[in-house]
Amino acid sequence: MSARSLSIACLGECMVELVPAGDSLYRLGFAGDSYNTAYYLKQLLTERAQVSYATALGDDRLSQRMLAQFRADGLDTRLISSLAGQSPGLYLVENDASGERYFQYWREQSAARAMFEGSVGEALLGALVEYDVLYLSGISLAILSRDARQRLLTLLQRSQVRIAFDPNYRPALWSSATEAATVMAQIAACNPTVLTTLDDEHLLHSLDDADQVVDHWLSLGAAEVLVKQGSEGCLISTGRLRVPAEQGIRPLDTTGAGDSFNAGYLAGRLSGLAPQASARLAHRLAAQVIQHRGAILPKETALPAVTDDLMD
Repeated sequence: MSARSLSIACLGECMVELVPAGDSLYRLGFAGDSYNTAYYLKQLLTERAQVSYATALGDDRLSQRMLAQFRADGLDTRLISSLAGQSPGLYLVENDASGERYFQYWREQSAARAMFEGSVGEALLGALVEYDVLYLSGISLAILSRDARQRLLTLLQRSQVRIAFDPNYRPALWSSATEAATVMAQIAACNPTVLTTLDDEHLLHSLDDADQVVDHWLSLGAAEVLVKQGSEGCLISTGRLRVPAEQGIRPLDTTGAGDSFNAGYLAGRLSGLAPQASARLAHRLAAQVIQHRGAILPKETALPAVTDDLMD
């Protein structure tokens, strides 16, 4: 990294999160795929990067609490608009015996869907390309109107901003896998770092082999590709490195696992670590996250350090 702080913008939707708290009770928090990554990027990079979250919230009490939490977590909030009469989406987490998470969503009227509408939306579009790095996901794209999505894609194709992208394919948010793959191919043409999963690639592109996934995204224009494979580790396109996951971990809740992994990997790479060391950092962070309820770790949890001693 250069002497000045990097500027990173994470684009998407933060939601009200309800996670099991025993006796049919649920604990309220705030989370969402791109927000989770933004949160962990800031905690890992601390003063080495300004991390901004880009979204739209409502003017209700939960939106106000959410905005206050962003600021308390050290995130820059200048890219967040407050839309009158609107509110954030909500999701509820349930887990099976292995810790695998299942979601129920209430997000159809989420304010984030309108983040690029009107003059405020135009200002946000212009601001995003001034950042050093832009992080977004398939969900970030899926919640937008087709017009807003295309304006964003066109702008990114013309800009020089470095992009990190997680396809994070959610079939319910798209008309078809074909539509999603077509839109995501436009992101790939922007030369991004792609952080995907074998599960998503099976649904999106009918691919079940990590090497084939790497080849596919590189052929579309990606600069670097990382394929997450859960407890089996990951494959990185650079040198076709296979990096094992942390061993002996018993998941309690896998919510946020991939998002935190993305933050760990990007924090490592943006700090000058080699791909393998960055993946080790990512695995360590994700292993911590899946041993707790919800996407965001308790504040007192010490995160792994971004250092160059992360090799086997």
